[in-house]
Amino acid sequence: MSGVVMANLGRVLSLLPLHVIGTFILVIGGVVGAIEAWKTERKKSIVILVLIVSMIAFTFVI
Repeated sequence: MSGVVMANLGRVLSLLPLHVIGTFILVIGGVVGAIEAWKTERKKSIVILVLIVSMIAFTFVI
């Protein structure tokens, strides 16, 4: 969640380093969340990966 806030804040304030750092934190959180979900439920982990990828694309497009 903090990665999304940092990425959006960096976008609003036109600070590219803050935007990149926020996106990087978002990627790390998504990968770790997908790995943890993969251990218990494979379908849920695929949904998490799709949501994270779409959120990353959304932060760079808008």
